[in-house]
Amino acid sequence: MGLFAKRGYAMVTMREISKELRVSTGSLYHYFPTKEVLFEEMAKWVVREDAKQLVDIRDRNREKSVSEKLELLFEFVREREGHFRDLILLACDLYRREDSEPAKAILKDCSSIFRSAIESHLDLRNPEMENLFFSVLIGTIFQRMMDQGTVDFEKTFEIVRVFAPFLTGGLFMEFKKIGNE
Repeated sequence: MGLFAKRGYAMVTMREISKELRVSTGSLYHYFPTKEVLFEEMAKWVVREDAKQLVDIRDRNREKSVSEKLELLFEFVREREGHFRDLILLACDLYRREDSEPAKAILKDCSSIFRSAIESHLDLRNPEMENLFFSVLIGTIFQRMMDQGTVDFEKTFEIVRVFAPFLTGGLFMEFKKIGNE
């Protein structure tokens, strides 16, 4: 994944991938007929592994409050910032290939897997709130990437910590009901 994130999908060759993985190009082509297929499988595998780790965290912390689960989610992302930065770069690379239906499908599948993992972890039963927290996590990493790390995780998450009880405690839902009448 690092090779694709560092150089971009279009610039990476199967020969470079085989060298990085220390396998023959023949072996790569045996399992992955094209670079696109290899990339798609790699992206899905990486995202599924991340989701599985988040589910493991959820399973060990079922008794925790929403705030504590949110804290665990923040910590999960903070500890893997470089990894998630690479995923964002890959997503941007895929997004540029808007003429490619497989690229669109990969983005949609990966986003869905992450969102489902966050939904399962937080157990809010409120997709809007889960999307908000997903956006904060991705946005914070993206800002840190753009501003060379000047955006502070802790300060950003402190703001979320202040608002999280209001957002997850039903107040948001009351405003939503009023707005829809």
